[in-house]
Amino acid sequence: MPVDTGTPEHGRGNEALYLCNHVRVFEPGSRSKQTMTFMLPADVAAFSEAVAPSIAGFAQWETHERDAGIVLHDSLQVAMQHDGVQAFLRLLGLDGGTVGPIIQYLHTSIWTTDNDVLASTGGRYRPAEGRPEEMTPGRLAFKWFPDDEAECVRSDFAVLTGLAWKALQVVTSPHLETTSGKPARRYRIGRAAKAWALSTSERLVHDGALHLKVRKTR
Repeated sequence: MPVDTGTPEHGRGNEALYLCNHVRVFEPGSRSKQTMTFMLPADVAAFSEAVAPSIAGFAQWETHERDAGIVLHDSLQVAMQHDGVQAFLRLLGLDGGTVGPIIQYLHTSIWTTDNDVLASTGGRYRPAEGRPEEMTPGRLAFKWFPDDEAECVRSDFAVLTGLAWKALQVVTSPHLETTSGKPARRYRIGRAAKAWALSTSERLVHDGALHLKVRKTR
């Protein structure tokens, strides 16, 4: 039986956008997307605010706890303050719970001497003690199997991923390149993270062995 995601009742004026069209548009197998992100708490808040109007009544952020199970949050910012590492964006159902696949937001890791940055996550960022100041990416990503989901979920999740990535594009930039000058197209960087990286030439931005440069813009 198809799962009713509840979007016609809770779309807040976007019913036409979220209604299922019952057309099978996905081939069998998994579908996935991943964008690596460099984002400080101010960037997380900007992303959360950018996506919020379009997902109101349609999807919600959640964290997962061993004892409490799924915990719903009003924003990504609140979810990250609660968990500190990751949060998930998921479709809302008629019963107020969440249904279908998840979009994962994984936090950026940073080692720094910047007291304001260290304080912004309540100690979850690590001080750079005897090591360079550096930043490694988190990600916005999903992987799902369309054939395992009802038609409404398939249709609405495609809309949700579009909304999430559109908001990410608004609050981040692609101003990253390899040390040889090649554009690093899989990566996005938020305004606060970019300012942190450019404030001194000693700060490193990398993804494992791949070292990146942040391009200065006017």
